[in-house]
Amino acid sequence: MKKYISLTIAAVLAASAIGISAVADDEIKVLVNGEQVVFADQTPFLENDRTLVPMRAIFEALGATVEWDGETQTVISYDPISAVSIVMQVGSDKMFVNDKAVELDVAAKIVNDRTVVPVRAIAEGMSSKVEWDQENHTVIVTKDIEPTEGAPVDVANPWREFASLDDLNAVINKEAEIKYAVAVPSEPAEIEAGGYRYLDTENMAELVGRWEVGAGADMVIRTAPGDKDISGIYGGKKQEEYKLSNSLVEIYKYENTIYAVWSCEDAGTVFSHSVAVTASDFDATDVVKILVEDIETNHPKG
Repeated sequence: MKKYISLTIAAVLAASAIGISAVADDEIKVLVNGEQVVFADQTPFLENDRTLVPMRAIFEALGATVEWDGETQTVISYDPISAVSIVMQVGSDKMFVNDKAVELDVAAKIVNDRTVVPVRAIAEGMSSKVEWDQENHTVIVTKDIEPTEGAPVDVANPWREFASLDDLNAVINKEAEIKYAVAVPSEPAEIEAGGYRYLDTENMAELVGRWEVGAGADMVIRTAPGDKDISGIYGGKKQEEYKLSNSLVEIYKYENTIYAVWSCEDAGTVFSHSVAVTASDFDATDVVKILVEDIETNHPKG
């Protein structure tokens, strides 16, 4: 069965398990209004001075609903107490609190087949007070338990799915402030597209597919107008960098995933791109370089 993966995951994910630099600390505890939260599957751990915990247990301890969209690796939650919706995607450095983007110090990720999330960001997004007890290695969360008046909010997955590139580009050119289009790479690429997605809040489009070369490889192209890297990726070891037209391309490797990030300018507008290719049986560096050159040369914009 073919496996299609999103960029933010492809950059750091292999076989549904992610490598992390942090070491789990079995002694870390989380208290919500004085009650210790039980994490049965995965113990909390520290990464970049932030505590990450299994998502379902912490959301439910805070009184929120939680849903998991496996297709886009997205957490969707609603807290009736604070009337707050939270949406976050594995690997992304942003979460959306009532549709407003909030920067994250540490992204949600998958560890031992469990999605873990930064407890402070989640709790504070739900209007809770968060403290860290260094002596006892304990996160202390204080939350108002009186529900906010009003009907529950239906929290939808922010990614919109499309059956074809034509459908995707029709929406982009109707709704985007800056017009652009997504294109399948030209020959010699042989791409079997697996999905087309659009994230309204970021004016970002994504093509997920399969590169039929050698043993085959999962690949993702993500693009959007912007003045900074939009990949949301991290981790891995930098392999090289090179100039292409007016763009600086950086190539990284994480296990069997090769990914590149760069931005190119066209008519004064910056378009950020990211490409990731995961291949278990061959080095995908040349494939990534071909995709980068193709997008830089042929990507419709303006």
